[in-house]
Parts: sequence; C-alpha cells; structure tokens
Amino acid sequence: MNRSKVLDEFLLLAKHQRLPSKKKILDAAKRALFVLDTEESSYRERIPGTDVAGGLLDFRALDERNGANGASSALATIIVPDIHARPEFIYNILNCDLSKIAARLGLAKGSPLALKGAKVIDALEENSIRVICVGDILHAEGRARERWAASYCAFEGGVYDSPSMREEMAEGLAALLAVMKAKYLWPKNFHCLKGNHENIANERGEGNFPFRKFASEGQMVFEFMKAVYGKEVLDAVYEFEKALPLCACTGNFFVSHAEPMDFYSREDLVAAPLDERTVYGLTWTANDEARLGGVDKILTALCKPPKGVEARAIGGHRPVPENYLERQGGLYVQIHNPKKQNIAVVMPDKTFDPNDGIMTVEE
Repeated sequence: MNRSKVLDEFLLLAKHQRLPSKKKILDAAKRALFVLDTEESSYRERIPGTDVAGGLLDFRALDERNGANGASSALATIIVPDIHARPEFIYNILNCDLSKIAARLGLAKGSPLALKGAKVIDALEENSIRVICVGDILHAEGRARERWAASYCAFEGGVYDSPSMREEMAEGLAALLAVMKAKYLWPKNFHCLKGNHENIANERGEGNFPFRKFASEGQMVFEFMKAVYGKEVLDAVYEFEKALPLCACTGNFFVSHAEPMDFYSREDLVAAPLDERTVYGLTWTANDEARLGGVDKILTALCKPPKGVEARAIGGHRPVPENYLERQGGLYVQIHNPKKQNIAVVMPDKTFDPNDGIMTVEE
C-alpha cells in the first residue's frame, strides 16, 4: 500500500468539493458489502440457521489466538463516536500520529503505538490497531442547523435538490464513501456499527424509525437520493446499512451505538439483525431509558478482562457537553461530542479511563 496515495484519496473525500458520482457510490458500496457479507466467522458468527452475518463482532478468540502465536498482545482499539457527515474526521483519524496517542496514554517508548513517524493508517496496515466506529454516518447536526432550515424551505416547496441540500449531501456522502473505503481496505481492522441514522430509506420497522431533528432530515435525504441518484444507488446504500453489525466486544470492553436498553445475551446479539427490539435497544436508547444493571450483565457475560482490569461499555448517540459522561454506575461511557473530533483509545491490558483515553484528532 502506498500510504501517501491512500491518505490523499481520503483527503479528497475530506474536502468534499462536489457530489460523488453514481458509479463511485455503487463501486464502494459493492466492495464494502462483499466484505461485510463474508467476514470471518472467527469474530462475526452467522445467525444460526441462516447465512446472514450476525450483529456481534466478538474479537476475544481472535485476540487470544494472536497472543498464542507470539503477537505482542491483543490489539489496541480506537472507538469513533458519531460521524454525522464529517469526512474530515475519518481522514484525521487515519493521519493521526501514533506517538500522539502513545504520549496521551503514557505508553513506554517500546510500545508499538510509540513508533516515531508512524500513523494510524500504518498500524491498520500492519494489523496492530483496530478501529470501531459507532455509526451515524449521515446527517450533519447542530453545526448545519441553518443549512437544514434552508433545505427544508426548498423541500416544502417540492425542491429536493436545492443548493443547500447539495452541500449537505456532499459532506454526508463523502463521509459514507470514506467509511466504505476504509472497510474494504482494512476489512479485519476497520469496522462500523449501525446507528439510528443508518436508515437511508427513512423506514419504520425492523428497529428503524423515520428521523427528524432540525428539519425532516430522514425524508429529505431519501427524496434527494431518489431524485439525484435513483433506485439503484438507494438500494446499494440500504443493503450496506443492513449488513452493518450492531455491537462489538473484546476482553475488556463492549461497544454499541447507544446505551444498551437492557441485558442481551451473546445469542441475542448475534441474532440481533433479525430482532427489531434488540436493534432499537442498541441504536435508539434515550438517556435514563435503559434498565439499570443491564450493562453490568452484558460485560459479565461477554468480557473476560485480564487480572486487575475491569471491563467498560462505550457508545455515542446522545451528545455530551465536554468529553464524556458516565452512566450505569460508571460502567457505560458516552463519548459523542458533535463539536469535537474525539476518539477513545482502549488498551487491551488496562481499564479504560476516559480522562486519559479520550483525545482529539483535529489538527
């Protein structure tokens, strides 16, 4: 891989100067969907009785196998909160110096993450880091409030392809392409979960609900895609969204888009894509809506941290005022601040501490 060339490609997406072509979206969706549909059963088990990839990414066995084969340790993991039409966020993560991460975590110079001059993109290529995005790829939030208002005025007048809506979709589709591209370039180490905004059809059902916040974002995006790109592209994005996993776990953390509504067993999580209540419970949960104790039970059932290390659950969905908020007695950590490009870095041999493990990648 030519690192500079690949980074330049992500930089072009970050600049999102124009709408991507129909062909570009179809090609990226096809490649990413193939990867999602054929992920290794060692970490993504099929739903029993089907050939459908399950809702859980379980990296425990893979990490244990890596250790048995002489690898330095299980992989460090970067957890990315809600993207919300920020392709530059993906670029800044890939371009982030590993030494910056190592310094923030206080890692020794001999650590694989302390290599001078190396970036996250290098670690992905060398199988020494894992990236998990919690979803919500489309729909800019409060920073685009005025743009949504202008687009909605045009939308009410029957104009789905207004200049302001094109600006919104140029950002959103560039972010979508960045996620798809990263998925097929680093299929084992770059992952994206389904959030409540992964609903390009703005459908009601299967755990999805039509979305509106500053305008009628869900319907506006659907009508734009249908008018500008047509059914073939809509269907391709729809299938990509449907193929996304819903949660992930390692020995010392569990991650989902939203705070888990209740306790879900491993079997529940594998079968989640076919159960709308579980899809809803992992993507839509409001603050104070989850059952207390559910996260504790999930961590106990799924995670087996090293001696002296405690497991944590991490997610996005609901905005936080600074860098994080703790819920469920400190066992669940929310990390989504839409005004910042923050990431959470979890080391496999340490209890995740949000005071040290959350950092910005924005330059």
